[in-house]
Amino acid sequence: MISRRFLNPGELHFGKGEVAVETLLGPCIAIVLWYPGARLGGMCHFQLPGTRRVFEHSRDLDGRYGSDAWIWLKQQARVHALKLSEAEVKLFGGARSLAGSAAKPCSDIGRQNIQFVERLMKDAGVRVVGRDLGGEGCRYIRFDLASGEVWVRRGAALMVQPGKEALP
Repeated sequence: MISRRFLNPGELHFGKGEVAVETLLGPCIAIVLWYPGARLGGMCHFQLPGTRRVFEHSRDLDGRYGSDAWIWLKQQARVHALKLSEAEVKLFGGARSLAGSAAKPCSDIGRQNIQFVERLMKDAGVRVVGRDLGGEGCRYIRFDLASGEVWVRRGAALMVQPGKEALP
């Protein structure tokens, strides 16, 4: 029987076996790291680009920040004697969760997250084998640690009407 592990923003998971790691994304980003030969993988769910400026060897990482979440995933790979060059990476999220003329484009954290994660993957020299980034609405992600497969289900963006606030 497969068990499920749901990741909230800032949470991370690395392992193997009959586990489905799931999360719900809007402007946040999920990085899925999969090692087909070892049948091991991990996923992070970060909210903000950048870091809290901790050292790479620090134990005080904050998964809400993209750099910290990526450092944690790399640390888990090293703990399991895996090379980053052997990983398959998939990227998800970065959507605008508000649609309509009242949604402010200057506060598009999803776009900032996409730019950040694309640069991070390029600098790391990893093989990105799949991406579903940008757009509007939400994404429900399920990562099967037994097979490495990832499923995505999309939802619509919250409509914002002119002259009305999106949230109270």
